[in-house]
Amino acid sequence: MENNSIVGSIPWAVAAATAVWFGVMALRSGKSTVLWAIGGGLMGLVATTVIIGLGQATFIPFSTQEIAPFRLKVAGLAIFIVACVGWLFTGGLHRHLLAFLRPEGAAPAAPVVPAKPFAASSKQ
Repeated sequence: MENNSIVGSIPWAVAAATAVWFGVMALRSGKSTVLWAIGGGLMGLVATTVIIGLGQATFIPFSTQEIAPFRLKVAGLAIFIVACVGWLFTGGLHRHLLAFLRPEGAAPAAPVVPAKPFAASSKQ
């Protein structure tokens, strides 16, 4: 039976890195750091575990020399997918994206003043 300890630790390391990444992004944008960090960690853990599990389920090694390179490829794929999905989830926290979408000389949008309700007329 092969040793599976490396594959078992990869999802936890990715989850910790994702939690820190989401927490820092939330801290910079003034959002709830703890909630974003927990959500990022869970997303990283679940996505990495599913990707590595599916990779192991589809892999039939012809020799023991093929196991280590395949594990590295699947771990790299898992990290890439977590980074892409995490970047999409934190899209609202990226200030540089929002600044890129605005024209350079544009003034900030004026606040919208709510309309006054109609006064009942007393003319009879």
